[in-house]
Amino acid sequence: SSNVLTKKIVFSCFLASCLEIYDFAIFGFLTTTIHKNYLSFLDEKTALIATYAFFAVGFVFRPLGSLIFGYIGDVHGRKKALVASVSMMGIASFLMFILPSYAVIGVLSCYIIILVRIIQGVSVGGEFTGATIFAIEHSKNNNAGLVAGIVSAGGACGVMLANLVSKLLQHPSLPDYSWRFAFLLGFALALVGYFVRQKLTDTPLFKKTNSNKIPLFEGLKKFKLESFATLWVAAANGAIFYFGTVYLVKLVHDTRQDLDFSFIPILVASVVAIGLPIFGMISDKLNRKLFLILSSIAMGIYSLVALNLIVNAQSIYTLNLFVFFYALLASIMISSINIFAIEIFPVAYRMSCCSLFYSLGMGLIGGTIPMVSSYIIKNIGADVSYLGCYIACICFLASVSVFLVYRKQHK
Repeated sequence: SSNVLTKKIVFSCFLASCLEIYDFAIFGFLTTTIHKNYLSFLDEKTALIATYAFFAVGFVFRPLGSLIFGYIGDVHGRKKALVASVSMMGIASFLMFILPSYAVIGVLSCYIIILVRIIQGVSVGGEFTGATIFAIEHSKNNNAGLVAGIVSAGGACGVMLANLVSKLLQHPSLPDYSWRFAFLLGFALALVGYFVRQKLTDTPLFKKTNSNKIPLFEGLKKFKLESFATLWVAAANGAIFYFGTVYLVKLVHDTRQDLDFSFIPILVASVVAIGLPIFGMISDKLNRKLFLILSSIAMGIYSLVALNLIVNAQSIYTLNLFVFFYALLASIMISSINIFAIEIFPVAYRMSCCSLFYSLGMGLIGGTIPMVSSYIIKNIGADVSYLGCYIACICFLASVSVFLVYRKQHK
């Protein structure tokens, strides 16, 4: 029965991260619709940056969510934190579903969008790492990488679902308001998540700890280096994944009008979704930290050359091939990131420290990647090598920080 329970818990966490990231990413795929309905008073280039800024707001507020839910999770239990965060996401989706357009309520609609993104950011801040921790603490130690891979694959599936739903609902033959159903679906998924979670019990590891101080401060005293490393691996995770699924299409679109590349986000997300559990399982058999150091270096090196290869690809097949390798390397690297960030903290401080620094890396660097990328191309130079350097630097910093943790733990 414990096996059945574990499977149920892993599935519920997979579902939750799928929903969370779906609600979060649908925004990125509805940029033109959001521009048309809420930012029609701006010119196209400014509106695009404004829409990416809306996307980034969600990430910027993730750390606040981590502070709140990390504390609840470490002091009052993982389950309470997860039930609360999934409820918030549902409320945010429902607000977007009913939000009147700019034509109806003017600039107020923009402020409400920012509020919705803040609620979503706070919710994801507690959710994504929380769900992985919840699943891992319910499962056996020797398959932690596999479990983390399955839960993280939920996030990649969420991006695919968002891409698919946004394509269907923005079809020219459908009425103008159809995009709203994307958020109604998000609300429905949140309801399912809420009821599934209500039935779960808290993790056995949490029940054994009794922490009444503020876990974040306690954890920070002893685990400064680990916190720093978590920030950089999360930054690399976010930068690589959101570049591949949100910005890469835009980049190819601006440089190559001759090829059809609308499938890029689906290709990246599906390779990552399939790859995460597989490489997570492989990382269970190896030294996880070394595996992560090498894979982030490989990803960094590939970023330096890949973008040029992608935008100058001779045919659709070579373009596919280079994007496929990008996604494959991404899945190898990301497979050990989420589990690494959790394993380096003891149970008593885990949710507070891991969630906060994971969200900081994801929020400040990962989530701002579409915005920063468009800024680099517009102001620093249209040569994609500048972009490649930016992404490579993030990957190299991640590998250095993991190496420092590796060295500290060996001493």
